[in-house]
Amino acid sequence: MNINRASIKQNAKTIISDTRPNPILVGLVYLAIAFVLDFFINTVSGQYEMTKKILEHYYAGDYNYVPPMPQYNLWSVSLLVALAVMVIMINVGFTIYCMNICRFRRAGFGNLFDGFAIFGKVLWLHILMFVLIYLWSLLLIVPGIIAFYRYRMALYIMIDNPQLSAIECIRESKRMMNGRKEELFMLDLSFLGWILLTTFPFVIVWVKPYTEITYVNYYLALRHMPYTSYDRLV
Repeated sequence: MNINRASIKQNAKTIISDTRPNPILVGLVYLAIAFVLDFFINTVSGQYEMTKKILEHYYAGDYNYVPPMPQYNLWSVSLLVALAVMVIMINVGFTIYCMNICRFRRAGFGNLFDGFAIFGKVLWLHILMFVLIYLWSLLLIVPGIIAFYRYRMALYIMIDNPQLSAIECIRESKRMMNGRKEELFMLDLSFLGWILLTTFPFVIVWVKPYTEITYVNYYLALRHMPYTSYDRLV
């Protein structure tokens, strides 16, 4: 039984229009925090300085200029790791907010920081997923893409079941996505036009809540499908 793509996307639009505080406003705060963190990451990593030098040499006619790699010390590396982790946790917080409003639970701006409550498990989950997808990608690009879709539900499962380990969430996601990868891929493709429009800053304020709420709806729809092992978790 396939999940009705149009239905879960329409439901996302309804939730956005009916929820208070409005998901677009919460998404704007989330994006603002993410932008500030990204700014510090690029500043500390030297990316802004490297880009500036490349442009200066380019406009001077030196098209072959290669900037020297930034020199990092222990402090700068630690700060970069901390900032990157904060970006991940804020993103998890926004997902928690979206899961709450899709279930008509109490939700608000404070949810953006709820990811820190399961900080260690979420970080370990991201590390394991990265390693597994990378290892599959070493074979060919297609196995890497399949692995990416295989583990897409792992974060939602962990948020729902924080008592589970990262490995258990990955295994449950693998079982949940059995026979569903193409379906989720087509859902991703349906957002392609919106993603292309995010080159305009004001568009992403709508696209981020819309897509995330739709993916949460997809996950919740999967939970009600005939499934071999997920029932034991809820």
